[in-house]
Amino acid sequence: MDMNLELNQIEQKKWGDVMLQHSFDEEDWNKARSSLIKLLLNDRKVADEEAIRSYISCCAEASSGTYPLAYLVDLVTDFYNQYGMESAKRRAN
Repeated sequence: MDMNLELNQIEQKKWGDVMLQHSFDEEDWNKARSSLIKLLLNDRKVADEEAIRSYISCCAEASSGTYPLAYLVDLVTDFYNQYGMESAKRRAN
């Protein structure tokens, strides 16, 4: 999955700005985004791009200063399994 193919230029810039604030590379962010979207779909939920970006950024921030750096996709999965995603909405049938 390539965010550049799925998102408009404004969203790409917003993602780029967030990515620059953390120690994970673009591939980590792509995998984390895909994973979160799949977790939401499995729970019959959806979230807008801003909420997804914010959630993953929060997960990345939680790992700052730790060594070795955890896999972002694992952080997102662990956080989601433990806390869910409050801003997600039930998907319409």
